[in-house]
Amino acid sequence: MYNTIRKHRIVSLCMVFVIIISLFCGCAKNTASSKIGTTNEVNDERPLTAEKTITDHMGRTVTIPENPEKILALQASIMESLFCIGITPVGKIDEYKIREEGIALPSVGSYTNVNIEAVYELHPDVIIGNTRYQSSILESLKATGATVIMVDPESIGEIPLIDSATYWGEVFRKTETAGQYTKYIKNIAGELKQRIKEETAIHRVVILQDGDTILAAQKTTSYGSILSLLGLENIVPDALPGSKDACLIPFDVETIIQEDPDMIFVIASSNDAEQNKAIIQKYKNDLKWQGLTAVKNNKIMTLPFKVKMGRSSAEEMLKTTAETILTVSGK
Repeated sequence: MYNTIRKHRIVSLCMVFVIIISLFCGCAKNTASSKIGTTNEVNDERPLTAEKTITDHMGRTVTIPENPEKILALQASIMESLFCIGITPVGKIDEYKIREEGIALPSVGSYTNVNIEAVYELHPDVIIGNTRYQSSILESLKATGATVIMVDPESIGEIPLIDSATYWGEVFRKTETAGQYTKYIKNIAGELKQRIKEETAIHRVVILQDGDTILAAQKTTSYGSILSLLGLENIVPDALPGSKDACLIPFDVETIIQEDPDMIFVIASSNDAEQNKAIIQKYKNDLKWQGLTAVKNNKIMTLPFKVKMGRSSAEEMLKTTAETILTVSGK
């Protein structure tokens, strides 16, 4: 009988223990649920995100979410920079002609004529605009509900062709990928630079756009970046009038004659070989240009049509330009 009573006591104690444990777990679960509910309520039922604040090139303070899923760039060069750091934009500008996956993206028009309705349809989290071309539609871009960053690609760094990737890598927390990309491009440029140094006598260059007014490429442009990366001096000085408003600025013939560059590139307006040849011949026939070293040495030529941000990658532009120089410029 003693054993029976003892057995009943043990069973009773076990049941009490189980009940206590159950009550404790239930309270703990309710407490945890209460904390989660409070968190959701504070954050409007959205997941917590760490935000980053930057100042754009219009002096605006912009807050960027940690992991925006839909980024739209309204400049071909910025689109390519995003691809280079592992971000696929949600849409494209029509001027973008580099990667197939970029060309296949839905269009929002051209950089000078953005289709706001098309932008709305993409529901972007972040829109990147160019201060030179889209500042006038800033309010319309903001009305989409996206975070809008306004930048001047030519003001991002001394060599915007690669500094752009570094800049956006920092903005979107892709610094490691950006670093790998810039190192890769610098290595390619370094090899080409060495070849140009060893195999040619080209040191000073100017890149021009033909027209009623001669325009020259500044240092802080994709064209200027190519010259810098290849170790060539751009004879166009910094901070000329209008340099903040356009990539190519008026440049007088007298200054070019005075600087007397080793090579003159004229930007091709198309792939029409005969048309490009005729443009170069026009310069050769002009008495004002005939005394230039570049003209006398037949070092005035067309810069291939694809050497432009939006048509070719940085690697392609560097290689194409270097190959053009090396082909016609043996010591």
